[in-house]
Amino acid sequence: MFHRLTWNSFLSLLVVTGFLSCNQLSGVCFVPALPGYPNQPSHTLLLKKPLREISGISFHNNGQLAAINDEQGKLFVLSTTSGKINTLSFGEKGDYEDIVRTPEGYYVLRSDGSLFLLDGRNGKLLADYPLSFSKYTEFESIAYDQDQNRLLLFCKNCGQGEPVVFGWAFNLNTHQLEEQPVVQIGWDIFRKLAKDDTIEFQPSAAAFHPITGDLYILSSTAKLLAVCNREGQPESVYGLNPDLFQQPEGLCFAPNGDLYISNEGRQSKATLLYFPFDPEQAETNIQTINK
Repeated sequence: MFHRLTWNSFLSLLVVTGFLSCNQLSGVCFVPALPGYPNQPSHTLLLKKPLREISGISFHNNGQLAAINDEQGKLFVLSTTSGKINTLSFGEKGDYEDIVRTPEGYYVLRSDGSLFLLDGRNGKLLADYPLSFSKYTEFESIAYDQDQNRLLLFCKNCGQGEPVVFGWAFNLNTHQLEEQPVVQIGWDIFRKLAKDDTIEFQPSAAAFHPITGDLYILSSTAKLLAVCNREGQPESVYGLNPDLFQQPEGLCFAPNGDLYISNEGRQSKATLLYFPFDPEQAETNIQTINK
């Protein structure tokens, strides 16, 4: 099991023990190190103005991601090397928060929980599903569960003053939403793992790891990355360096496990951070922790 130290306390420990230089400190991404990934991005891409409000990303093909922003009904096909984008319109303006690729095409999630199915080749709208939730429920995260052929929708705000994360299942065989949440995670679980009683964990992105099967859930407000089992129960949490993750709102994996995390632009440009996956290093770290 991994535990998160507060960012300031961890950096203080590194300075005292002399583990890293000042220049290296500025590049550390995860506390503790995320198994299977480098603790500095292998590549950081500054995104162009149309993606300043980037809110969701999904793997498109080698060298390209699909992306959306939270203002326009547009699908952006983004080059992960040059940053060039190809823009495809699918609908009206709206608060679109996440995108995920499925065998049917891309599903886009709006903040009220409604879903929009897009053609994966041309971005055209194929179907929409106006789902209904309670008044105070707001969404930013959607993940494709390949094993059960369903989408998991995670609420950012799950009810008035509700200190819990709910995940609803949208069945891709029937295109129906299950009446009751299939995942329920109290904030107390994140707080216990992180040893921090002040955490308010509001999911901003989620995705299943294609190699390990673990569910990764990102929280921009808490500056945390939670790694959960397939049932959605957290097993470890990792602090995010706020200098590198100013507003992390998007997360996706390539089929080989490579990790991408996008940040909305605030006072500066939006960014896309790339972390290649090393399965041998991941296994070594897990064995070391379990000893």
